[in-house]
Amino acid sequence: MIQVFISHPTPFNNNQDSFLKLLKKELEERGLNPVNLGKNNWSFKSPMQPIKELMIHSKAVVVVGLERFHDYIGYAKQHSKYEVEYVHKFRSSSWIQIEAGMAYMVGIPILILKEKNIEKEGILDPNVSEFYVFEFDIEEQLTELSEELKAIIDNWSQHISTI
Repeated sequence: MIQVFISHPTPFNNNQDSFLKLLKKELEERGLNPVNLGKNNWSFKSPMQPIKELMIHSKAVVVVGLERFHDYIGYAKQHSKYEVEYVHKFRSSSWIQIEAGMAYMVGIPILILKEKNIEKEGILDPNVSEFYVFEFDIEEQLTELSEELKAIIDNWSQHISTI
């Protein structure tokens, strides 16, 4: 099996759990072994080191932007002429941005999946990312992944198997 690093926030609800289980199953069915930083290999002294070790031994990375934060109201560039108020902004974990950056530096392929309500920023913004960002509605992916997502995973897995 080909090892791929899967970067995602720790799931905190059943929808996220269900989606990640389906995604990992889909990857495994294509001969990929999804690994990530779990509770067993986390280091509070050097959190980047175990990620680096997993990343070095992976052939590709899947970045999954799932909800971690829901800001009911907030301000960007507060107290300036560029100040913007926003309401109901959903954000993912900053760790997926860090792990995506590490994958980019290593030069391995990156597949980006983003929940549709998550803010488009950094690697999750298709307007500034050189990578395709697949947006999905998690409510529609709880019992089976969509045919579109399966096709993307299939195409991507074929690509990385030839590298």
